[in-house]
Amino acid sequence: MKKRKILLLKRNLKPYKGFWHLIGGHVKANESLNDALKREFKEETNLDIEVGEIIDARIEETSDRTKVIVALQVASAHGEIKLNFENIEYGWFSKTPQNSICNYSKYLQKTL
Repeated sequence: MKKRKILLLKRNLKPYKGFWHLIGGHVKANESLNDALKREFKEETNLDIEVGEIIDARIEETSDRTKVIVALQVASAHGEIKLNFENIEYGWFSKTPQNSICNYSKYLQKTL
């Protein structure tokens, strides 16, 4: 059985500077979830991806807004990782590392 791993980035900006997180961001007007994830991956890692299924969703309340967080599976990725200014490090993990924004291990159980 192939060992499952998840790509996480270590933030270089506030909020959560120094914490591990998934690649992601806001969906722009007239942009689909899939297109937003493709754009964010390209901006943050330089990877071109194909998007798979939705693997998780949650509502997150903050002091100034309510966010809907949707985690999508990456079916394939191509290219060489080159981080932008938002992140200082990347790693492939088979379980959630300490100093992570969320428990990402559950996502590994939901992927192929």
